[in-house]
Amino acid sequence: MGSISNGVPIIDVPVVIVGGGGCGLTMSVFLSDLGVEHFLFEKHPGTSRLPRAHYINQRSMEIFRQHNVAERIQKISCPTNNLSQTDWRTAPGGNSPWAGRLLASLPSFGAYPGTPEREPYQKDGPELPTNLPLIRLEPVIRQVAEERNPGRVLFSHRVEEIDEQSDGVLVTVKSSDGTLAKYRAQYLVGADGGRIVGPKIGVELEGPENIRKFVSAYVRTDMSKYCGDHTLITHFVNPDSKEEFNHGAMIKMGPTWDRHSEEWVFHYEYPVSDRKYTAEELLPRIRQLLRLPEQEIEILEVTHWILERRVATKYSEGRLFIAGDAAHRRPPLTGLGLNTAIEDANNLSWKLAFVLNGRAKPSLLDTYDPERRPIGRRNCDWAYLAYNNTSVLQAAMGFIPGEIDYNKMRLAHLFEDSPQGKTARYHLQRVFNTQDIEFLAHNIELGFIYLSSAVIPDGTVAPKEDPGGRIYIPMTRPGHRLPHTWIERDQKVISTHDLVGSGNKYDLVLITDEAGDQWIQAAHALAKKSDLRIRTAAISAYSKSASPDLYHDRDDLWSKVRGINDGGAILVRPDNIIIWRSLTPSKDCGRELERDLQTVLNIS
Repeated sequence: MGSISNGVPIIDVPVVIVGGGGCGLTMSVFLSDLGVEHFLFEKHPGTSRLPRAHYINQRSMEIFRQHNVAERIQKISCPTNNLSQTDWRTAPGGNSPWAGRLLASLPSFGAYPGTPEREPYQKDGPELPTNLPLIRLEPVIRQVAEERNPGRVLFSHRVEEIDEQSDGVLVTVKSSDGTLAKYRAQYLVGADGGRIVGPKIGVELEGPENIRKFVSAYVRTDMSKYCGDHTLITHFVNPDSKEEFNHGAMIKMGPTWDRHSEEWVFHYEYPVSDRKYTAEELLPRIRQLLRLPEQEIEILEVTHWILERRVATKYSEGRLFIAGDAAHRRPPLTGLGLNTAIEDANNLSWKLAFVLNGRAKPSLLDTYDPERRPIGRRNCDWAYLAYNNTSVLQAAMGFIPGEIDYNKMRLAHLFEDSPQGKTARYHLQRVFNTQDIEFLAHNIELGFIYLSSAVIPDGTVAPKEDPGGRIYIPMTRPGHRLPHTWIERDQKVISTHDLVGSGNKYDLVLITDEAGDQWIQAAHALAKKSDLRIRTAAISAYSKSASPDLYHDRDDLWSKVRGINDGGAILVRPDNIIIWRSLTPSKDCGRELERDLQTVLNIS
């Protein structure tokens, strides 16, 4: 308890999080693991009532693995086999000979086991992507957050006022019973969708807005006759329709994840207007799209939303930071909304911990914006690209809304049993393959690069990126994600990503090989001198040494991605990003390591 303001006692706390959605709750979990005291305030009484974001990509899952949350998610989330395909089909109902016909399909989200598309996902990360909508994910994250920070993750608490002062941020909070409380935080994180914190620091959102309008219906129905076990998303088109809703997407929402999923979301697109649809209006439209007039459908929730591609002009000012939707908004394609927010929280949380625990000067926090804002823009641009490409798919199908006779002729041509029909289907699939920018964006998920003073360049040049966003090249170049390989010691197999320790047990990890003993000694000396928790690991494919720092390169893959010569070393941050690399041994390992860490952390 601190001082008193207007008769209200002020509670001092290092960090306040505004917003208890996916971003704020994950930030709370990460801060708790890092030993940072904080309060989280969420104005709503509970977690999301809408499925909304559902795809959890490989990068997010490996972050959750680091914080001992991945297993909880996997217990209830979609198995990879059941999200491995996306289909485009004609409406399943009716008496048409083309009812329910497959127009095209794509391997998706890590693809099916044994396929060429699955191989890079299997090789490049310790975890595979999964699917779990926010309506099921947020309660899991909330439970973890409350377990690790009991009594301080507060729903039904609205932040009324934020006042940045010289010694902190004064936050006025009103609970559901009208009681006011005041908190003085050293730092505040806005994960509130841009409602209060962004405007407070003068954030503007740049980029196109009001592009298209969507309505989403969260429903309970049995679609087991009309979709496959492995298909997560099915796009339906009804060429016979004269209505506005002649095509839409249907997505499994669980809790059963094969074709017997009990709940689904239908997404429809229409021009931006004030028009809103009630559940009563949507029900016949869903049946009309599917051509299933008797289908039993219970609409649970309806939501309308505007498609936009907008990025904040800044992510921080002074002691205030924004993350998640407060900082970036983009089309849902490629699943880069929640996943980008999780990465925001992962980046900012360890920096707050280092500063608050005295391991770095406050200037380290200045690297949050230059590291995360370019990634936010990149991800927004990519999602917008994937959305725009859907118009190419629609053109390739060749259906004209309302032109029923023409559309029937087009279907007859596509599905005729002839060389011409076979060629037409082949070329249609070739066009649809271009939507792999949405469903197999492996490099977009893992291949980001940070450029800031929290990374020490080593003079090497980054390789050219795959313009298709698929091919990820693992490397130890500073600013890149630490490559994953399986390593072994004492008959226990772990990922290189596990070296930082569950819940960020270590501040830094130094990785070398058997010839890097001088680096290991230098790291131990620096840890003792600076109070930094530095883990050391020597990875080798062949050694039988009994050194406590030695790990066996189980599959001989680390040697192919390590990017250093014998006796070289790399240094890894708590977010598994490479800070620094020495390609070769150094004449003075201790001095070089200490000098470069002083540069990053701004400590003497």
